[in-house]
Amino acid sequence: MPHPHLNNWQRDLSRKESLILVALFILLFMYYEYLLFSRLSAERYLGQGLYYLQEGRSTSKEMLLKKSLFYQNALKSFKRSLKLNPYNADPYYEYGQIITEIADDSELSNSLDIGIKKDENRGLYNLAKPYYEEAILKEPANAIYHQRLGSIYDKLSETQEAEREFRKAVLLDPQNVTIHLYLSQYFLSKNKQSDFLYHLDKVVQLYKASLGGGGPLETLQSMVCDFLKRINREDLVR
Repeated sequence: MPHPHLNNWQRDLSRKESLILVALFILLFMYYEYLLFSRLSAERYLGQGLYYLQEGRSTSKEMLLKKSLFYQNALKSFKRSLKLNPYNADPYYEYGQIITEIADDSELSNSLDIGIKKDENRGLYNLAKPYYEEAILKEPANAIYHQRLGSIYDKLSETQEAEREFRKAVLLDPQNVTIHLYLSQYFLSKNKQSDFLYHLDKVVQLYKASLGGGGPLETLQSMVCDFLKRINREDLVR
């Protein structure tokens, strides 16, 4: 016959194990709720940032204070988004994009206080670079991320690194007319004629192919036609 004290001890142990399991379940549930809330909040801030960025882009330079405010709010929103969900590539990419846009616009960069000395565009490009790199770590197969990082290397006069990223972008998405359009302009500016002609030919091929499938997007059509007009080669798409 079992000792009564042993039975009591076993019942107490069983009760404690049940309480521990309940506590663990509650903690796991609370953690899941926290992760879900963080992810939803991150998506909300990302959407908010994209809204502010679009408003900033569409605001004329004559309203520089208003334009700057939109960009400042977009920066804050993207930063909150990536802090709440550091595993999502999008806010890193968008943060890099907005810093690049600010660096490209001297009036805008002078009107914003983001921890970089005025007129120090190289510092701004260096600030944007790790955000593109982080986006690539999270989505290494995204061709546009590689192309954007390559453009930053180009602005920093790091030609080998820029062209390495451009090659990756083309390998990842060889049918992307936007990437070929960018590279045709890039190699034209570098006086690399054979590379320029190769990507120009790809632009024309892909553009013509898109005409048979319902036509290219209006923005893309405008970009391609404007570029061909600048280099006096509109005949290529007639």
